[in-house]
Amino acid sequence: MATGDNSKTVVQPQVDGSQAKSMVLDALATVIPGLKAEAVDERQELYADLGMDSLRFVQLLVELEGKLSVHLVDEDLMAIDLVTVADLIDLVERISLSAGK
Repeated sequence: MATGDNSKTVVQPQVDGSQAKSMVLDALATVIPGLKAEAVDERQELYADLGMDSLRFVQLLVELEGKLSVHLVDEDLMAIDLVTVADLIDLVERISLSAGK
């Protein structure tokens, strides 16, 4: 989330698809009480299927920032669609790839 400066923290080494999925599912289970990570499908929508609301979405992004050791910039997030679990997994993979360059 924006803190006034646009600096980015260096991210952990690249993660593969299964690691990205695990990170996302762990983060979802942390912010959605009672959610069982093993019951989540990548095609599920965050709001419609998982009952996400705007506060939990922000908590989810903060959780992912912590797991990735990165600062997500609001302007960058506004330019992408984060509708499904798969969208979040793609985001984690892209952040990891861009940090590895």
